[in-house]
Amino acid sequence: MNKSKLVVLVFCCAFASVLNGQSLKAFMKAADEAIADKNYFNAMHYYSNAIEFDSSALNVRNGFGKSSLEFNAYSIAEREFQYVVDNDTSSTYPLAVFNLAEAQQNLGKYDEARRNYELYLSEYSGDDQYYTFKAEKEIEAIDWSKDKINNPKPGEEVSWLDNGVNTPYSEFGALSSGDDFYYSSLRYELDDGSSYPDRLFSNVLTSDNGDGGNPVFGDSMMPTVTETKTKVKEGDKSSRKHFAHNTFSMDGGKMYYTICEYLNASDIRCDLYVSNVDDEGSFRKGSMLGGNINGSSFTTTQPSIGYDPVLDKEVLFFSSDREGGKGGHDIWYTIIDGDNYSEPINMAVINTSEDEVTPFYHKESSTLYFSSKGYLGLGGFDVYKTYRTGDTFTKAVNLESPTNTSFNDLYYTLNSESTEAYLSSNRTGSLYLEEGYEACCYDIYKVDIEEIFIDLNALTFNELTRDSLVGARVKIIDAITGELLYEQLNELGHDHKFRLKCGKEYLIVTEKDGYEPDTTNLTLRECDKEEIIKKIYLTPKEVRLDVFTFDESTLRELEGATVVLVPADGEEITITNREGHDYSFDIIAGGSYKLIVTKPGYERAEIIVNSDNIIDGVVTERIYLRRDDLDLNEYLPVLVFFDNDRPDPRARKLFTDKTYTETYFDYLAKKEDFKTKYSNSLSGDLRSQASADVENFFELEVKNGYANLQRFIGKLQARLEAGDKIELSLKGYASPRAANRYNLALGQRRIWTIKNEISAFANSALASYIVSGQLVVTEISFGEEIAPSSVSDSYSNRRLSVYSPEASRERKAEIVRVRVLN
Repeated sequence: MNKSKLVVLVFCCAFASVLNGQSLKAFMKAADEAIADKNYFNAMHYYSNAIEFDSSALNVRNGFGKSSLEFNAYSIAEREFQYVVDNDTSSTYPLAVFNLAEAQQNLGKYDEARRNYELYLSEYSGDDQYYTFKAEKEIEAIDWSKDKINNPKPGEEVSWLDNGVNTPYSEFGALSSGDDFYYSSLRYELDDGSSYPDRLFSNVLTSDNGDGGNPVFGDSMMPTVTETKTKVKEGDKSSRKHFAHNTFSMDGGKMYYTICEYLNASDIRCDLYVSNVDDEGSFRKGSMLGGNINGSSFTTTQPSIGYDPVLDKEVLFFSSDREGGKGGHDIWYTIIDGDNYSEPINMAVINTSEDEVTPFYHKESSTLYFSSKGYLGLGGFDVYKTYRTGDTFTKAVNLESPTNTSFNDLYYTLNSESTEAYLSSNRTGSLYLEEGYEACCYDIYKVDIEEIFIDLNALTFNELTRDSLVGARVKIIDAITGELLYEQLNELGHDHKFRLKCGKEYLIVTEKDGYEPDTTNLTLRECDKEEIIKKIYLTPKEVRLDVFTFDESTLRELEGATVVLVPADGEEITITNREGHDYSFDIIAGGSYKLIVTKPGYERAEIIVNSDNIIDGVVTERIYLRRDDLDLNEYLPVLVFFDNDRPDPRARKLFTDKTYTETYFDYLAKKEDFKTKYSNSLSGDLRSQASADVENFFELEVKNGYANLQRFIGKLQARLEAGDKIELSLKGYASPRAANRYNLALGQRRIWTIKNEISAFANSALASYIVSGQLVVTEISFGEEIAPSSVSDSYSNRRLSVYSPEASRERKAEIVRVRVLN
């Protein structure tokens, strides 16, 4: 593509002079001169006249096709190149089939274009490296385009802007800024005799209330618009310039724009200018940007203001064909520092060997939009986007159909809400200056974009333990504006759900007392999911644990307790406060801790610390201790049962070495024998009832008695370990079957089984307390003295005197009283 041709794509519509009564040679000469001046519209006119002399001349048809293609008159280009391809038997015009494919591709005739690209490669592959590569690339693009055209992106609707803005000339560079709508229009004809036909020039206009627009630049720079095609005053040198492509600084205090001049009938060269905007919104006289932004040997055009979050500075994007690029026009940017502009930087990450033009930076989503021919596309220029990530940009993404078409689509801009966009295009439906040519010009189109939302679930966790973190507060902040959008505190769970708009950047700020806050970036680009789950891990800090002890019954402060902090990992910390009821420890938020609290005369207390229940950096635990004497007496009476004449049958001694456990399991094993011998002499319901009575006695009384004894001794151990001095009163009993003296000794031995059980408990943990006198056991043996008279003492009737539940209940020992002696 010729130098600066891309800049003047929209500056396309001059009028050819008339060569009345001229020869074929004169028309061909005029066409050649028009081509040399890049006046492709005039060239088309002269070639069309030349064809009237000889419609079979391939050089004329090929020239007509080339000038039509340059002028974007694709239908005429297709017709002319098709004629050349069909009749060029000597392959004089090898590029005709390539040019035919290009015209058809721009018209959206993808199947025909693909066949002709393949035909070019089959006959001329390798003859020219550029065209070989481009033909291969466009075949790939066509295959990609057919799917995109047939499946346009949902939620987008493109319409021709029908409010008086568009004319048969070219309108481009639409920009919404607050309540104002700006655009550039090539509708001004310079009538000074310097060229024939008169050249067209552009100005920036504002439009409201559906009118065609008012020029931004006043009389000293451009004339007032009085009609669609307005004559420019002769002698006003500034009137021979193009004014176009305006953009505003982020605070609205400056407007950047281009001033351009013709190099020939087609090419123009542009420089970037800046104008201050006063408090009333008026534009002051502008000045050319300093530094190395502009230059006489290259063009600098199409500015757009962006923002660099790393440097916290504005940047100015623009398109230029300056040296140092990748080829043709590239996207460049300069960093703005007050009134200074850095050396331009090439955006090599997105530029190609083809042309990249019309940049637009959407600060709300940190997205740069631009048009290019260097990527897979639908044909001509397509609009692409690239996202800022840190100090670089992502791979370019095609906006696809319906935003893009097989024609040229440029100057894409987007409002802050991402719901409305504008672009310029010469697609079908645009106005023509010459209906017969179906070319020129560019009109502005509006894109209505449906808002897309996605569900975010932010799950909070403890970084150290990886456990769910309850009670965190999550805030959603607009990453560009800093506006707080949503805030949620979940005191019952670790999930936080939000509905967020796609196409934006967010900050997820997570806070919880006792934890380091976390800020996570969330960029919602292509929202192809219904829900995003974001796991957020907070690092716990060191916090204070305050413990307070109280008497459970009186609710008064309880002094003199000992508090032990037991971490899951690490050493225990013990604090005894004899003069107060408060205790303080340093812990890690979210850690696993247990508190053990003891005090003589009180039940030992153990609790798990809720180390996430933090208020102002402090975890508070209030512990209420229960008096232990009340606690132990709750188990009374502790009642256990024995087999007949056990322990130590037929003995007369007053003590035994056996523990109750040693007698219990032997006794329990005889349950079925007791059931049989108690019920065998009976029949029917009486027998069943007798068997059930024995079953219930063993299951409900014998077993529960043993379990209750073990629980009681466990509680007794805790009280002794807490320093209490305790007295137990035990009683032993026997059934009335043997002599009274024998039964008294048997009852005494049964008391000893409980004493031995206590002494042997937990590997003799309590034995030392008995020896030291901290545990005192008093005993009373009743033998058969208080056995009910209804209990049989018959030797001959063992069914009743041994195996009956009534007799079995009398063979027992019990703990009847507990006294705390402190």
